[in-house]
Amino acid sequence: MSVKLHLLAVIVLLTQMVYGQTNINSSYFQVMSARALGPSTMSGRITSIEGINVDGQVNLYVGAAGGGIWKSQNGGQSFSPVFDKYCQSIGALAIEPGNAKVVYAGTGESNTRNSVSIGEGLYKTTDGGSNWQKIGLDSTERISKIIIDPSEKKTIWVAAPGPLWKSSPHRGLYKSVDGGKSWTKILYVNVETGCADIAMHPQKTNVILASFWQFRRKPYAFNSGGPGSGLYKTEDGGKSWIKLTNGLPEGDLGRIVVSINPSKPAEILAIVEAKVPGLYISEDEGASWKKLAATENITARPFYFSTLVFDPKDSKRVYRPAFDFEYSIDGGYSWSNTLIGGVEPHSDQHALWINPNNTDMMFVGTDGGVYESMNKGSTWQFLNSLPVGQFYHVNTDNTVPYHVYGGLQDNNSWMAPNSSPGGVTAADWRVIGEGDGFWVGVNPLNPKIVFSESQGGEMNRIDLNTGLSFGIQPKKMEGEEAYRWNWNTPIVTGSSTKKSADGKPTYNLYTGAQYLFKSADEGRNWVRISPDLTTNNKQKQQQSENSGGITGDNTSAENHCTIFTIVQDPANEQIIWAGTDDGNLQLTIDGGKTWKNKAAGIWKAGVPENSWISSIELSALHSKRIYVTLDNHMYGDNNTYVVRSEDGGETWKRMQSPEFTGFAHIIREDIVNDQLLFLGTEMGLFISLDGGNNWLRSKYQNMPWYNLVRDIKIQSQTNDLVIATHGRGIYIIDNLQPLREMIKSDLKQDLIFYPVLPFKYDFAGQMPQSAPNLRGWVGENKVIAPVFYYYLKEKSNDAVKIEIYDAANKMIKNLNGSGLRGLNKIYWGININPPKVALGGFTAGSSVQYASFISPKVPVGKYKIVLKANGKSYEQQISVEANPAKGFTASSIEKLYQQGMRLYNLEEKLAVLVDTLDRSMTAVTGKGNAVDSSNKKWNTLNDLRKELIETNRKSIFFDEFKFRRRVSDLYLSVVFAIAPLSDSQEKGITALEHEFELFKTRVYDALK
Repeated sequence: MSVKLHLLAVIVLLTQMVYGQTNINSSYFQVMSARALGPSTMSGRITSIEGINVDGQVNLYVGAAGGGIWKSQNGGQSFSPVFDKYCQSIGALAIEPGNAKVVYAGTGESNTRNSVSIGEGLYKTTDGGSNWQKIGLDSTERISKIIIDPSEKKTIWVAAPGPLWKSSPHRGLYKSVDGGKSWTKILYVNVETGCADIAMHPQKTNVILASFWQFRRKPYAFNSGGPGSGLYKTEDGGKSWIKLTNGLPEGDLGRIVVSINPSKPAEILAIVEAKVPGLYISEDEGASWKKLAATENITARPFYFSTLVFDPKDSKRVYRPAFDFEYSIDGGYSWSNTLIGGVEPHSDQHALWINPNNTDMMFVGTDGGVYESMNKGSTWQFLNSLPVGQFYHVNTDNTVPYHVYGGLQDNNSWMAPNSSPGGVTAADWRVIGEGDGFWVGVNPLNPKIVFSESQGGEMNRIDLNTGLSFGIQPKKMEGEEAYRWNWNTPIVTGSSTKKSADGKPTYNLYTGAQYLFKSADEGRNWVRISPDLTTNNKQKQQQSENSGGITGDNTSAENHCTIFTIVQDPANEQIIWAGTDDGNLQLTIDGGKTWKNKAAGIWKAGVPENSWISSIELSALHSKRIYVTLDNHMYGDNNTYVVRSEDGGETWKRMQSPEFTGFAHIIREDIVNDQLLFLGTEMGLFISLDGGNNWLRSKYQNMPWYNLVRDIKIQSQTNDLVIATHGRGIYIIDNLQPLREMIKSDLKQDLIFYPVLPFKYDFAGQMPQSAPNLRGWVGENKVIAPVFYYYLKEKSNDAVKIEIYDAANKMIKNLNGSGLRGLNKIYWGININPPKVALGGFTAGSSVQYASFISPKVPVGKYKIVLKANGKSYEQQISVEANPAKGFTASSIEKLYQQGMRLYNLEEKLAVLVDTLDRSMTAVTGKGNAVDSSNKKWNTLNDLRKELIETNRKSIFFDEFKFRRRVSDLYLSVVFAIAPLSDSQEKGITALEHEFELFKTRVYDALK
């Protein structure tokens, strides 16, 4: 057997141990918690806002397109996620009238753009969001509105437009009369037409208006409207319906928005998508209609803007959030979008809640988060506390700390450090490209040069030194077909062995339309290195003729037969893979001179033909191993497709798991251990510890269980897993090493104490920090400290203890560990146990109190770590190393340690001296006896005590600087420091030591 085959057999055996002996799920490594990086400063698409007044406070529930449900109990000043175990695409919310604890959540948004996610039914909470129960409508895929009958609160109406990409009977208007326990499809048209909107008469709750909408998306076209669309009315709670047509447009209709005036319910407004779209008013409960004048904002993009809201108390005031925010003060006859100062709300608006107790207060949900107005929409402020950004892709550089880059849906391209003094705040994120952000490439030789791409292949080179941005999109050459740029056009870098004319290293830059382009000079010049790599199906290239349906909509979102993903082999620049949105997987091994389509083997593996090639992953450890994810949801198939080839793409095997949900976006193989895989889908992050034979859903890593994972990167220098989500921003799981170790372990053992990585002296950045009023939502920083990992086969109810010993085998630190089943971790602050400090007096909030639990940092050296659990001991070593590059030399660390220990010893000596004083004073008077004011010895000792410790201090606002306080002040300044005191500063320690000796002499003289 060859060495390679032998190693493979060993790996297989070890992974069988992992899964064969222990029923593992992601709770086994819950200590590998992801830290959320945000951002909140640009947030993401908001689909629903509902509020209720509770005990004088405004409670809000906010639904996001891909970020779940967030709750605020303070009028939007702060939010908490309350739906992290369920589908993250929210279509509609409804609060039971008068009961803030009961909320209904419909999953699957109905703003049916090309990148919209999917839902999985209706949920209900009866405890304000702490727990949720699915109550049906699982197959509707998207829900647009929920209405609760205020007179009979168990009667619920649900509008379900239904699936976007396929015909389905699971659409229409649904009704429940038992609080969601059972459902009746109360109105249905056909498999192409769903219920888009509903409105209820505020007094006659059996009167319902429901609009129906025929619509369908394909990968290359969108059709809104058809004979199925229409507006219906019931006056008997849904037993019978009439179609409303009198005064409405004739012919095929599209989406209809309907709103009943709560102050004057005979009056109804409707926005009707038709060949000539318009705003219509009825003054007789829908029996007849007349057309009103309307601005473009009123009728714009019906598939995307479906909100029209009357003021709850003012019958003449109406609001239309759409492309921008418009309002009418005459019942819809005229409209204004005038703003008076403040912040202009993000364009593309989808939700509006008006406080019925104070109609000046309102909240609008946009493609960029939530805004609040306190003056009926004339002025707005942004609520910078919702980290629901919708990333498409993520990238990193190799700076220290490294930066994260990515593009956001309708929100530009951005960059931020992965850690920042005080945490990663809204102010740390910076715009580097405009438009809908997608890919960001980073110059691998100079991170000050980055590339951003926005919708339809608009791409720029940005010089971060100068702040200048240069357009670099390849231009059509004579004799070529027009370039077809995908909505989400890739721009990626690749390594190169070539040198520039002046002998400097170079790299490659790639982008693709239907052709693949390569640049060796950062996009200044491009060379086409392929023929058309797509199927070039002309029937799928007619967006300008027939996309959008009745009203038309062609914004490059439906561009098709394009290159969607590009990967160059990092070890061989002649090998390039390109995947297309119409199912071709193209390979060149000669730098583009010849190409071969490898897709046929994938279809043989059980993947539907023409599925999008959503990602290509080349193994860093096996030259012939390739992974491909495929996405077929745009043909109505939401299954998870991922395949692997071990022979360079000649043959393929599909990887499957009952855990999988959602269509696949990205797969990554670990760069160190090929058994560790990460798969991102529209409904979750999945992890394999055995090379793809078994998969676990990530549930316990501080992320939503059904996270919309669009991209994943492994940062090679830190081994961090960086995750881009389409609704919850960026997440980072720091350092994959423990998972790599766990894979190699025999998990039958009761306890495994893993080797500890060396630690180079370093500390988190302290300054400069963002101003507190600009911070917004704050992302966590990476912890910089040695970390000990250990595995427990079973949860331990006994204490787990860790002891740290120096080179002299002296125990210097005790730590308490956790007893979780699976991986556990504990950080060590590279310090020793704290000193005993002198007791007595009021110490709260003073340096004396802090000195009792803060301790000096250890010097460079090797330390023994002893872990004690269940009556057994386990040992590892850690090497604490100098870090001269950061200014932490071995000599400076040693000097700081010695200075700290001098003060540490002084604290302990003072504690002994004061204790001696206290016991002697008690002995003079006798325990419990009153003090004789004429007792000279007691008075002498008491006077000394008053010089040593603070006896007059009675609150944190009264400072008293006695000897103990002065020692503790200097002690803290040294143990908190990251550099030793200067020679002149160190004399302060010497002075305190001398002063202590004088006090000691005086005390013992007084005791004679």
